[in-house]
Amino acid sequence: MMSFDKQIAIRCFEENAPSIDAEPVVGYWLSLWRGDALPLRADFKPKAVVKALPSIAMFDVVPDRSVHCRLMGSGLTQGLGQDPKGKDWIALTRQEDRAPRLERWSDVARGAIGRGLRTGYRASGAKQLSEELMLPFAPAETSDTHQVLYHISWKQTVYDPTRGGVDAVNSLAEEFRLFDLGK
Repeated sequence: MMSFDKQIAIRCFEENAPSIDAEPVVGYWLSLWRGDALPLRADFKPKAVVKALPSIAMFDVVPDRSVHCRLMGSGLTQGLGQDPKGKDWIALTRQEDRAPRLERWSDVARGAIGRGLRTGYRASGAKQLSEELMLPFAPAETSDTHQVLYHISWKQTVYDPTRGGVDAVNSLAEEFRLFDLGK
């Protein structure tokens, strides 16, 4: 069993603070750690981050094999124009981006924090950056599937997703960093 270091997770967000929208999600996820053990999905209570729920999704990841959307908040679903629940996230990705997307999700599922930036556009046409976070939960002992919490500081009322740059399902974040939590 791999060992993790909660201090790496804390430093990840102390050295580069999350967006205002993501702060409660990050704080709650950090509070669920048990010493240096990744949080358990069973301990995650959506009511604790109710204001962020429209911008949250949960994914089932089998590292190096698949990523499926388990559930997606209403704001993200509205922005996508479809409910991706149960769908293969990699199959919804542009062909040329499938391998790097699967690699990112697999790395997070194994015990890393993923942080990315996407460019969106306000209704006025002004560019707007959105931060996306991928936060791992401890894997279930009886399954190869790892759950990953996803949050993006994107709001349908602020962005026009039809403008270039935000192709929410097909594209990869323009900037992406992994923070390995392993000891």
